[in-house]
Amino acid sequence: MSTQDESPGTMAGAEAPSTSGLLNKGMSGLLNEFRSLAHDHLELAALETRLSVYTLLRMVVVSSLTALVLVSAWLALAGSAAMGLIGNGLDPALALLFVAVANLLLAVMCWLWIRRMSQSLGWPATQRAIKPVDTPEEVKRGAE
Repeated sequence: MSTQDESPGTMAGAEAPSTSGLLNKGMSGLLNEFRSLAHDHLELAALETRLSVYTLLRMVVVSSLTALVLVSAWLALAGSAAMGLIGNGLDPALALLFVAVANLLLAVMCWLWIRRMSQSLGWPATQRAIKPVDTPEEVKRGAE
């Protein structure tokens, strides 16, 4: 009888380690899969970051070249306007002064336009929406 009592206990004891071992093996495999997936995602993020930086640098170079072309075209137009004024009998110094003043006026207008557009950069509607409601004491202090 003692052999029969020991065999079910032995069987139960044998099953527990094998189940535990199977569980440990499964968890280990799951952990390895997770590490592999995390590695793949990090590698993909690194490659996309490298591509983004490379693309951004190319965009800066092309933008710089475009700016140079536009500046040279603007100088040609300004020179043509000055030559037209000179051709109409205006003194060359006055013609250059007129073109310079026109350029400065255009620059001031662009600056004012940019300044007006920049007011929306601070998310004013969002700031107003999340601003705490003034308490009556704060309203009194603000009025004084």
